[in-house]
Amino acid sequence: MIKLKINPDAAKDHYQGLKARIQQRAVNILAGNIGTANNPVVVNPNIVLFLESLATDANLEHLITALPEHLPAIINHFQATYSVPATSIDDFRVLKNLFVDSIYDLGQHFNKLDFVKRINIDTCVYCNRNYIYYLSGMVNDPIKPEIDHFFPKTTFPYLALSFYNLIPSCSTCNGREAKGTKNPSDYDLVNPYLLDEVSPFLFSYNAENMDVLRPLANKFGIRVYLKKMLAGHNGVFKLDKLYEQHADHVAELIVKGKGRYPDAYREYLNSYDGIKFDDFEIERLIIGNYTKVDEIHKRPLSKLYQDIGRELGLINKLK
Repeated sequence: MIKLKINPDAAKDHYQGLKARIQQRAVNILAGNIGTANNPVVVNPNIVLFLESLATDANLEHLITALPEHLPAIINHFQATYSVPATSIDDFRVLKNLFVDSIYDLGQHFNKLDFVKRINIDTCVYCNRNYIYYLSGMVNDPIKPEIDHFFPKTTFPYLALSFYNLIPSCSTCNGREAKGTKNPSDYDLVNPYLLDEVSPFLFSYNAENMDVLRPLANKFGIRVYLKKMLAGHNGVFKLDKLYEQHADHVAELIVKGKGRYPDAYREYLNSYDGIKFDDFEIERLIIGNYTKVDEIHKRPLSKLYQDIGRELGLINKLK
């Protein structure tokens, strides 16, 4: 799991891009432009009050740009003031139509590609196992990134566009078998923006059963495990089980750690004719991944590589 940085400017830009569409759609719903003759929607007075409140820029901006630590308070206030979760199916239909159907899912007013660009992260925040790359040059069929609603839109549709509720992820972590529509409050999940450190996970390994004659032939002789974790996240995302499948990466690092490979390779790179490498670049070449703590997000498995690399003495820097 990777800590995300609070970004007020990006949140404000996000709000400015959505403001007019949200307010106009709220006006249309209040005018009765929702539902059909065969399937009418009745907007109850409490929801009317909420929709009317969105006409005030300050109210809407607070909803869209609220800091992650304030999202639970918004939920409590909303439920107490507007009797939602829905007292009727129509309440939910109104909120879902406004925030999800008419904006988030359409893509015309909420561009996932632009959103992820604002956050500037390359791998899944939850697992650091998969890239979240996307392609924006294809007009008719762009490759869009996955975005998890930390507080799921199926339960909290009014947070479906809130900047700090939208977490870049991979399809595995965002799938039904992992995060899906789970309420984070029920699983002790921490919003990635609220982590105390770059990553609260620490990897280690056991190689007692490693075949010393053919060390790369059988990855199952090595056990990858977590020395430190957030139990709730591990339970939901099954990170310990998933990372057991990456023991072959650890095997390669163990082989590199044997003998004088790091020292000899470091000496060779330092003497390379025509190219100068700094310490971080040399360590990156040694382990085959990024070694700066704040660059974990740039390549899959980088946290695993950094933790095991330090344990083996392949890298030393902690910056």
